[in-house]
Parts: sequence; structure tokens; C-alpha cells
Amino acid sequence: MNIKSLTQLKRPKDIYDLFTPMIIRSMDDKSLDSYSVKKGEEMRIDLVMLSIYDEDPTVLENIDIICFINGIDNPLNIFIGQDIYYPPVSQFDSYRILVNSKNSSSQVKNKLAIPNKTTRKDNNRSKYVENGYSLPPVVLNTPQAPVRLEGQSILVGGVSKN
Repeated sequence: MNIKSLTQLKRPKDIYDLFTPMIIRSMDDKSLDSYSVKKGEEMRIDLVMLSIYDEDPTVLENIDIICFINGIDNPLNIFIGQDIYYPPVSQFDSYRILVNSKNSSSQVKNKLAIPNKTTRKDNNRSKYVENGYSLPPVVLNTPQAPVRLEGQSILVGGVSKN
């Protein structure tokens, strides 16, 4: 089943933009009609919609609007006798927000691209670069064995004795 809001949210490479609102509350909610869910239609929003709109399968892509109007977040929670409010087919588009996907993605990029931290200078690294060191300060210029014996001492690593 194709749901119109999901097809509008689809981006390249099967990625969906779930943060862009696609449905709004219409100011003309007075024109909503009511339908009581019958036996055999519970947990089946598709059957409810087909009953409401005279078996017209093209309305199924607007299931998201009916769920939105009625506050249904899980269509499996529809029960017998529940009142479902619905608009005429001609008003479905008045519930949709049409968004130009190129503009919206560039707006998000612009908001996220603003740097929110200042550059901080590491004094130790600055001294290292300014003095022209070629090795970190803990490594000797002349290679030595990793473990060695010097007199009564066992020295590990290339750390100088300074």
C-alpha cells in the first residue's frame, strides 16, 4: 500500500526524511463527517476507509490523514463502535504540507553548518612546532633497545634520563 506522506518523504537511496511535517490540521474541520467502525473492520483502517469512500481504492494512499485527524498512532487499535472522523476526498490536499525537498534540505544544512565553538590553541603543540622538533619529546633521536640494562638499572622504552 502506498501512503502519500511516505512517498513525499522519500529521498535518494531509500532514505526517508522523518523530521519534515507533512500533514497539518485544517481550519475547516467543521466539514468532517463521522463513521462508526463495524464488526469485521476492527484493526483494519483500510477496510474502514473503503467503507467510508464507497470502495474507492485510490483513497487508501490518504490513510495517514484519517489517522492524523483521529489521533490514531497505531491502526491496530481501531475497535468496533469507534467513531472515525473523515473529510470529503476533495479536501485531502488541504491537510498536506507541500514542501520543496531541495529547499528544505538546504535549510537544514545551513542551520547545522553554523560553527558553535571557537578554535582553541594547544600551547604544548605550538611549542613543539615552533621549536622544530622532529620527534615527540619522549622519543630519543638515536634508537635504543626497548628494554636494556645499564649498571644496576633496567631501562624500558626510549625515554631519556634527564
